[in-house]
Amino acid sequence: MELAPYVQPSERSPAAPASKKQSVGSRLAQLYYGASLAMHRAQNRPPKTKTAKIVVVVPAHNEEESIGRVVQSLLDQTRRPDRIVVVADNCTDRTVEIARRFGRRVTVIETVGNTDRKVGALRTAWQQYVAYGFDYMLGVDGDTVLSPSSLADLETELEASPKVGGIMARYTFDPTIAQTKWAGLLVRMQRIEFASWTLDILHRKRNTYVLGGQATLFRVSALQEVVDEERRLSPWDPEAQVEDMELTWALSSRGWETRVSSTARAYAGPMLTVKSLWAQRRKWDEGMIRLLLGSKIGATTVYHWRVQLKNAVNAVTRSMFMLLLPISLFIGAFAWNWIWVAPPIMAALLNFKNARKVPGRTKLDLFLAGTLVCVELYLWFRLLAWVTSWITVVIGIRRDGWARQYKAEGLPAGQTMIAQGEVV
Repeated sequence: MELAPYVQPSERSPAAPASKKQSVGSRLAQLYYGASLAMHRAQNRPPKTKTAKIVVVVPAHNEEESIGRVVQSLLDQTRRPDRIVVVADNCTDRTVEIARRFGRRVTVIETVGNTDRKVGALRTAWQQYVAYGFDYMLGVDGDTVLSPSSLADLETELEASPKVGGIMARYTFDPTIAQTKWAGLLVRMQRIEFASWTLDILHRKRNTYVLGGQATLFRVSALQEVVDEERRLSPWDPEAQVEDMELTWALSSRGWETRVSSTARAYAGPMLTVKSLWAQRRKWDEGMIRLLLGSKIGATTVYHWRVQLKNAVNAVTRSMFMLLLPISLFIGAFAWNWIWVAPPIMAALLNFKNARKVPGRTKLDLFLAGTLVCVELYLWFRLLAWVTSWITVVIGIRRDGWARQYKAEGLPAGQTMIAQGEVV
């Protein structure tokens, strides 16, 4: 049997008309076929897909050293954002000049006289751009560089979970930024610290208590819900030293889930000196404590109180060890027991495990974690900052954490002077 290719009626060679009546009938049949085909296509047309509109907001205060890398990483995304807004917040350096070199691809806003620091910069972008016609907002710090697929990964995860109000990239620090061995050691300790934090979040099914400002993609409708119900000018509270954590709690209390991405990666700017690291951690700790004391104990805060209790246990046990060991040696009551070797060994193994999760880890990272000394000294540093923060809050001292951090980092004092009323 021979198979003949199918030919549509309109393409078949018409036979010689037997009469004028047959020619009219053939034309009517063709018209009927064409109409039925058009109706069939209209009824079975695939639904139009709507692409979400994403705006990226980069609040930057005197970030001339990093703003170029940050913007370029946003332009290199596999999923290009619909608009990039750089808010040059009271800058006294070349941040504006560098951001404007990218031309029309980047919108640059300059704030003048803003006393609300990062919150004021974010509020400016919210009122002028974010709240009008965008589905998602990606907040990126002025010193955070995103991996090329980060935005695409964050958008995919957010669209797959309608209950998620915001999702944060998993961030770490680039050790090549450090220019001295001491700074490099501090960066490595911060990398291990945040690897440990990320593992803890993964154990909680990627639910996070803080959507960090380093790189987080928000659902604009969720942010608008916070604005409407809290009666704010923007989703961020200017009274909070940890505005990102306060916003995360506000979203959680309204039923929105807050997650950490499983794949998106960002490289934030680390602290390169002990002074700047101390100021940053003090700002974080005091902000967390004040937020806890000002909130009711419930599902949103119970985990954070457990963290505070854990820090208290660590501080007390280590303090007692440092007190009792020299006393026992002095009075001759010290007696060695091999069971005391177990806790350091377990701690070294745990730190080694955390170091293995550091992206781009090196043998030095594993060595520092396994030998325990540097990690333990870093933990003492963190506990001292935590204890000092609690004492500061309890006795009622309230200082500008942002100003202290800017000063510690050696940034120009322009914004600090504005906040203190020295510049109008």
